[in-house]
Amino acid sequence: MYEEMKDKMKPVMDMAEINKKTTETLIALQSQYVSDFVNSSLSQMKTLTETKEPKAAFEAQVKYLKEVEAKLTDVAEKEMAALTEAREALSGIVEKSVGDISSTPYFAELQKFMKPMDLKSKA
Repeated sequence: MYEEMKDKMKPVMDMAEINKKTTETLIALQSQYVSDFVNSSLSQMKTLTETKEPKAAFEAQVKYLKEVEAKLTDVAEKEMAALTEAREALSGIVEKSVGDISSTPYFAELQKFMKPMDLKSKA
């Protein structure tokens, strides 16, 4: 009985594992980005305080903002890839589970019962 229950719960466990791995990936990406952002912000502040000319400060700030934007874009693309991968894996599990359910004898009996009800509702 334990093995039967374990088999029936496998899709749910697989889905939980996919969600766990995706969450870990997203947290790691965000943690790394925040760490990089804080370090680069401190470095930028040091650079700006040492800069004597306004033009050089402006150019340094423009360069810094372009780097931040590139890092943010990279992280966002990696996050979207992780979410897309998770969605595809979860969709595959759901499709397989629905296919398995529809082939069970219980479901076939339920469909026989539901057909007369559908005809009554259309009339």
